[in-house]
Amino acid sequence: MTRLLHRRTRPQDRESGQAMVEFALILFPLLLLVAGIIQFGIALNYWLDMQRIANQGARWAAVNNWPPDCPANTAVGDCDGNPNPTLQQSLVSAAVTSGLQSSVTVEVCYPDGVASQGHPVQVRLESPFKLLPILGWGSLDLRADATMRLEQQPTHIIPDGPCP
Repeated sequence: MTRLLHRRTRPQDRESGQAMVEFALILFPLLLLVAGIIQFGIALNYWLDMQRIANQGARWAAVNNWPPDCPANTAVGDCDGNPNPTLQQSLVSAAVTSGLQSSVTVEVCYPDGVASQGHPVQVRLESPFKLLPILGWGSLDLRADATMRLEQQPTHIIPDGPCP
């Protein structure tokens, strides 16, 4: 009798590897999903940083003063005896994420073609972003722009040309 009870409670050998096979089948799609979520978070962080830089650049261009400690009437290349970077160079160096500093391009332009007080100035940033760089799949072009009204006559803004 004890032999029959022992046989009924013993696990079946036919299903001993089932969980491992199911895990192996679901592992690759699960890893792709997790990597996609992480890459989406990184892309969102880059875009938010770019939007912050565009807003900051448009504000600096509107008040004709960057970096904030330079006087507004200082010529390019002379800020208290130190070389003064252009607005575009200042904005590239303002990137918090290191991946943006090497790949972002900054454009400053006047949408209506007039560079005088009361008219708009636009700052646009663009950067390529690879979605899954490990696999080499997909890429996005991240863009951020900001437009503000000029509060002072621009004296040392070097525009990149007409706005697209």
